[in-house]
Amino acid sequence: MKVRGLILYLGFMLILLGCTKENTHGNDNLVNGSWNLTNISGGFAGIDDDFLKGKIVWKFDSKGETLVVVNNDESNSIYNGLPTGTYTYSVLQEKDKFYLLVNDKEMGGILVDETKLVLDQNSTTSGSGADGFVLVLER
Repeated sequence: MKVRGLILYLGFMLILLGCTKENTHGNDNLVNGSWNLTNISGGFAGIDDDFLKGKIVWKFDSKGETLVVVNNDESNSIYNGLPTGTYTYSVLQEKDKFYLLVNDKEMGGILVDETKLVLDQNSTTSGSGADGFVLVLER
């Protein structure tokens, strides 16, 4: 009887350990540096707003895990990203996808290359949406 109980216990533990979700932090270097917000599209209203480089700047500091936003947009756009301020940030990886967290709140999925960062609020760790914004930032 003891052997059967031990086998059941070990089997149960293997099942629990085999079902972990892969969440890794430490990809903060992925977005490190200064980025200019150049376009926001989507949302319920279906906006598509362009911004001049230098109007809205997001500066990621991977060492301090801080994001400094300088938002000098004075237009009447429905949404222009984050207001001027200093935030904490991290990059979450699940399998082969990356997500940006600002002040521990998930902002959306990110795609990054050398010159462009796309933040898609319709792509989250909990699934897909339809009314979020897509922000395009360029170096």
